[in-house]
Amino acid sequence: MRSLFFPINKLLTLRFQDPIQQNALLRRIVDRIRNSLELKVVLQTAVDEVATLLNLERCIFFWYFKDTQRVQVVCERVVDGYASHLGHYPLSRFGSAAPLIESGELVVSARSNSAPRLALIANWLLPQHQPFTQSKLQILGANANLLMPVRGQENSIGFIACLADRPRRWSRAEVEFMQSIAQQLEIAIRQAQLYEKTQKQARREQLVNQITTQTRQSLDLETILTEAIAQLLDVLETDRCLVHRVEDLGEDSDQTVPYLLESDATVFRRKHLFEVCRPPLPPSVDDFDTNGPITQWVIQHRQQVVISDITQDARIGADNQEYQLAQIKSSLVVPVQANGTLQAILYLNQCSHIRYWSRDDQKLAQAVADQLAISIQQGHLYAQTRQQAIASAAQAEYLASLLHDLQQTQAQLIQSEKMSSLGQMVAGVAHEINNPVSFIYGNIPYIERYIKDLLRLLNHYQTRYPEADSSLQDLAREIELDFLLQDLPRILNSIRAGATRIREVVLSLRSFSRLDEAHCKIANLQAGLDSTLFVLQNHIRSDIQVVRQYDNIPEVECYPRLLNQVFMNLLINAVEALHHDQPESKTITIKTESFLDDLTSEVWVRVAIADNGCGIPYEFQPRIFDPFFTTKQIGHGIGLGLTVSYQTVVNQHQGHLRFHSQPDNGSEFIVEVPVKHSASLVRTRNLYLPTQSDQPNQSAQSNAEGMLASAIQPD
Repeated sequence: MRSLFFPINKLLTLRFQDPIQQNALLRRIVDRIRNSLELKVVLQTAVDEVATLLNLERCIFFWYFKDTQRVQVVCERVVDGYASHLGHYPLSRFGSAAPLIESGELVVSARSNSAPRLALIANWLLPQHQPFTQSKLQILGANANLLMPVRGQENSIGFIACLADRPRRWSRAEVEFMQSIAQQLEIAIRQAQLYEKTQKQARREQLVNQITTQTRQSLDLETILTEAIAQLLDVLETDRCLVHRVEDLGEDSDQTVPYLLESDATVFRRKHLFEVCRPPLPPSVDDFDTNGPITQWVIQHRQQVVISDITQDARIGADNQEYQLAQIKSSLVVPVQANGTLQAILYLNQCSHIRYWSRDDQKLAQAVADQLAISIQQGHLYAQTRQQAIASAAQAEYLASLLHDLQQTQAQLIQSEKMSSLGQMVAGVAHEINNPVSFIYGNIPYIERYIKDLLRLLNHYQTRYPEADSSLQDLAREIELDFLLQDLPRILNSIRAGATRIREVVLSLRSFSRLDEAHCKIANLQAGLDSTLFVLQNHIRSDIQVVRQYDNIPEVECYPRLLNQVFMNLLINAVEALHHDQPESKTITIKTESFLDDLTSEVWVRVAIADNGCGIPYEFQPRIFDPFFTTKQIGHGIGLGLTVSYQTVVNQHQGHLRFHSQPDNGSEFIVEVPVKHSASLVRTRNLYLPTQSDQPNQSAQSNAEGMLASAIQPD
C-alpha cells in the first residue's frame, strides 16, 4: 500500500526538481494560458494544462462568491466515465471544505496528529522534498488533493481544484510549481477580467448611448421603452424583459397588442406594460400582476431586488401561479426613478435556468434604468408641453372663431341697418306717394262723370242751336273743339292707367320692404321673386332677357323680407356680370323647384339664379363669401351682399347657399330652404356644387363665407 503514496509520475517529479526544465515547462504553460484575453478560454486552458501535467482524473476551476455564499464551477477537465459538475452550488455543499474555501488560502490534503481536521494549510517551512501526509477531503464526490487559490480583480477568489479518487502525496516542488502557475494565472485572469470589464463597460455605454440617442430622436415613451428592453434582452441574454410604467400618461388599451420593432423583436404591450421575450416563450403581460408582492416591495423600498431562485424567496413562494405560468426561475428587478419619483419598474427574468445575477448584470440594468428614468421624465415633460400647445392652439382657434363670428355679426349688422334704412325709406316713399295718388285715383270717376255730363250738355246745346254766331264758331275753331271731344276720354284713360300703375308700384315696394312682416310666416317665394324683379326693372337693361322657369312649389315658412333681399343681391350680381361681358344673348335664368331631402325626407324648395356672363375667376372663388370682399372698383359696393345673403339663408333659415362657376362661362347661385322652418335643423349638406370641368386645385369650396357685391349698389 505504500506505493500508493508515491507520486504517480516519477519523471514528472524529476522535471519539477530540475530548475531548467521547470522554467521551460512553466514558460510553455504560461504562454498557452496567456494566448487569449477571454476569461473562459484562459481558465479552461489552465485547467487542461494542470490536468495533463499532473495526470489528474479531474481538475476544475471554481469561483467563490462571498456575498451569496455560493460556488460556481466554470471549467473542468475530466476523463471518460466521470460526470460533469459545471454550475452553481451553495457553499454548504462542500461540507468540511467550506471554511477552507471561505478562508481563501492554499489547502493540501494531509493528516494532522495534533488536530482532527481533515485538511491542513500547507506549511512551506518543512524541509525540501518532505511529502505531506494524505487524508480524504471530499469535494463534489472526489478527494480534494489540492486547492490552489487564485485571486482576481475586486477581491474575487477562485480555486484550481485537483481532484482524485485515491490519496496522493504532494512534494514541495509540485506545490511550488502549482504556486508559480497560480501566480501567472492570476495575472492572466486580471488581464482577462480587465478586458471583459472594458468590453462590458463599452457595451453598457453603447446601450445607454443608444437609449439617449433614441430619446433625442423621439420623445415617444412607447418607442423608447420598447427599443430599450429589446436591446437589454440581447445584451444580458435574458429570456424575458418587461417594464411596468407606474406613472402612466398614455391612453393604452387593456388588450395585449403584439408589434414588431426595427430590430425584429416582438414586443407585447398592455396598459402600463411592455414586454420582450425569447421564442418560444409566450408573452406574460396578460398574467402579470401589477400589484404583485415584488412590485409592491419595490414601490415601498425603491431598491433593487436580486432573486437567483424564485422558489427560495419568501415574498414569492414556491407555488406562485404567476411565476409558474411565465416559467420564471430567476429575476432581477430594478426601480426606474428620478428625482425621488418612481417612474417605472424594470423586470429581467431568466426562464431556461437558475441564474445568479453578477454585479455587472446589476450595474448594467441599473444604468439602463437610470437612463430610462431620464427619458421617461423628458417624455412626460414633452407630453405636458404638447398638451399645453394643443390647449393653446384650441384657445387660439376659439378666439379666431370668436373674431370671425364678430366680423360676421358686424357685417350683418351693417347690412341689416342698411337694408332696414332702405326698407323704411321705401316704405315712407311708398306711403307718401300713395296718399296723393289715392286722391287722384279716387277722384277720377267723378271727373269722368262730370266730363261726360259736360259733353252731353254740349252735344244737346249743338243740337238745339245748330247755327251759332260767329264768335262761338271762332272760339270752337280756336280750341279745336272736335279734337278736344275725341282726346279728352283718352286723357282720362291715361290718367286712370297711370294712377293704377303708381298704385301697383307702391304695392310692390310695400311687398318688397315687408316692414309689417318681421316674423317668420308662410310666403310664396315666386311672388317674392316677381316683386324683386319689378323693383329692379329699371336696373335690368332691355338687352337682358329674364327667363322664368317656375315649378309648382309649395309656400315656405320663412322671413319674406330677408329672402327678398337675398334674391335682390343675387339678381344684381347677375346683371352686373352681364354688364362686364358682352355675350350675344344675355340671359338670366330663374328656376324654382321642390325636392325631398335625402336625409330627413322633408320637402325643400330650391331657387337657382344663373347667368351666362363673365363668371367668377378661380382665384376669387374661395373668398366669394368673405366679409368686405368685392371685385368692384373702390367706391362701388362694400362686399357685404353675399355675406349677408349667406348668413340669412344658412343661419336664419337653416338652408344652404352654394354656387358653381367657370370663368367666361357664367355662374349659378342656388338657394335651398326647407318648407318647414324647424325641419332643417337636422340637415347637413355640402356648400359647394362641383362640375366636371372645375379645376380641382382652384375650385371654390363654398363653405367659405363672404360675398362679391353689395346688396343693391350698382356699378
